[in-house]
Amino acid sequence: MENIILIAQQLSKEGKVPNTALIKARLLKKVPLPMIIQGLKMWKENPQKEIPIATMQAPPLDNENAHFERRVDAKIEQALAPLITEIVSLQRQLNQLQKQLAKEE
Repeated sequence: MENIILIAQQLSKEGKVPNTALIKARLLKKVPLPMIIQGLKMWKENPQKEIPIATMQAPPLDNENAHFERRVDAKIEQALAPLITEIVSLQRQLNQLQKQLAKEE
């Protein structure tokens, strides 16, 4: 479930609206559609939920180097996710403060 939430966060960071098709396309292994829908609902309830790195699972690959690269990429993306979420939150706050300031002027 955490992988689905993480993918939804990544899509959102990219400026895309997360949906079942986009999430399914990024999943590393087959996941039943009801589970994707449930994960999407969970993301909508808490878009900034922090996902621990330990929950990220890399797919079993034949090529050891590709496996290693995917795991590293996944961990980097997961480590960056909370930072990007924080930046988005701070940008929203800044926009709100700028609007308030403009109204007061």
